[in-house]
Amino acid sequence: MPLEELCEAMIQTFKKYSGADGKTGELNQDELTKLIKEEFPSLSASGKDEDMAKEVMKMMDLDGDKKVSFKEFAIFLAFLSMLLEECES
Repeated sequence: MPLEELCEAMIQTFKKYSGADGKTGELNQDELTKLIKEEFPSLSASGKDEDMAKEVMKMMDLDGDKKVSFKEFAIFLAFLSMLLEECES
């Protein structure tokens, strides 16, 4: 898959979950929890997805506004990709 398609998938995934509360362009805690449950089912299988989502929100919310912007989302996915690559090495 070309990287351009991966970037577009990332954008569309963010848009799919943001805005349920009427505020497009950011994810609130509930939206982030839904994204984690649906997009990372193996993580949700532990049964600790609510606690995990709260911890993920703390990590992603770089400016402390209790919301995740697209920029924060993209940075987090970049860090997650680096961690996954390290695990494969």
